Amino acid sequence: YLQGGNLPFFRRLPFVRGHGFTPLNRVEYNEVNLDQLNDFAAGSPVTPESMDAVRLLRDPKKPTVILGRGEISVALKVRVHRVSQSAREKIEAAGGSVELIEN
Repeated sequence: YLQGGNLPFFRRLPFVRGHGFTPLNRVEYNEVNLDQLNDFAAGSPVTPESMDAVRLLRDPKKPTVILGRGEISVALKVRVHRVSQSAREKIEAAGGSVELIEN
């Protein structure tokens, strides 16, 4: 406790005193961008299993989300847990389809 003129140890460590908060029910996603999907063949199904086979996922147990960075030039059948609005528009503009997996 008392350490002479030093700042007490428990006041030097803000994280111990409760600063910051991580929600317990937070969902962490595998994030995949559109420019990473250009290696798939046209018309092929893109699922979490097929993305894991080409090592695009960090943790296959977590749900997958497609984000809209980059452009896509091939028509793909995407089946994932979540997709951003811009990614959905780009996939459908390229002639592909999007289907959501229910958790």
